[in-house]
Amino acid sequence: MINFSGRALHAFLVLEECLQFTVAAKRCNVSQSAFSQTIAKLEQQAGARLFDRSTRQVALTAEGKLFSISARQLAFDIDAAFKNIGEHAAQRRGKVALAAPPSHLSDWLPAIIATYRREHPGVQVSVFDTYSDRCLSLVREGSADFALNAQRGNDREFESTLLFQENFYLVCRQDHPLATRKRLNVADLAQVDFIHTVRSGSVWQQLMPVLRAVPIRDTGIEVEHFTTLAGLIVHGFGVSVMPQFSLPTFHNAGLVSIRLRDAGLKRPVYLVWARGRSLSIAAQTLIGMIKRQKPV
Repeated sequence: MINFSGRALHAFLVLEECLQFTVAAKRCNVSQSAFSQTIAKLEQQAGARLFDRSTRQVALTAEGKLFSISARQLAFDIDAAFKNIGEHAAQRRGKVALAAPPSHLSDWLPAIIATYRREHPGVQVSVFDTYSDRCLSLVREGSADFALNAQRGNDREFESTLLFQENFYLVCRQDHPLATRKRLNVADLAQVDFIHTVRSGSVWQQLMPVLRAVPIRDTGIEVEHFTTLAGLIVHGFGVSVMPQFSLPTFHNAGLVSIRLRDAGLKRPVYLVWARGRSLSIAAQTLIGMIKRQKPV
């Protein structure tokens, strides 16, 4: 590959414009001899004379006119490339994609994303609402820049930091026997009809080690979407246990939530990104907003 510098390109275009070595050298802030050497080296690399020189005038050769077409396009492309990266650096343009569980996308996270979009309207924000395993897959394959997830993933593929931990709540109808309780422990769920969430989700993975020790009445129902779960509870199929940030969905359905006080029963929420892959400025800014506005 030819070792071609932007300085040589600029020198060619300036000389093409003014057709005077003395004037062109001044515009490039170099001595006339240094400027002449730059043009001579450029012609040597091109393998052809680009300018005819005489004591009276300087003019492009046929090869110089041909080179000029590509040189101008190259200068335009370089300028466009720097403007484009500048736009991305200033977050006037760009893309950022994040993955998160549906519970975090019901209220808290959308408010942060809305603020980011108001401040950076030129940046396209993509959101994947999915469960823990899929969140990691999206980050792994590069479809998502980062994820908010209850699972950290393995250290070989992912980097992570703990953002916060959220409490779990029993969700039930207002006429359920447990609805009036101020305090609940997992043990209080004995002999209660229970509806499970899908096994690939972080809620199931977090709760099952605890629920195995409690003789709940398994309804045999396992659901993926929280709106479906809310509908089942409303119509008397049973109760369930949900993390803090999913509660707006259930409150909107007129259901009651009571915090489970068991020590250690919390769902961790990690910020996860791919190890060895740099985050864009847009992604770093959105992450900064999430960290600053995380729950206390």
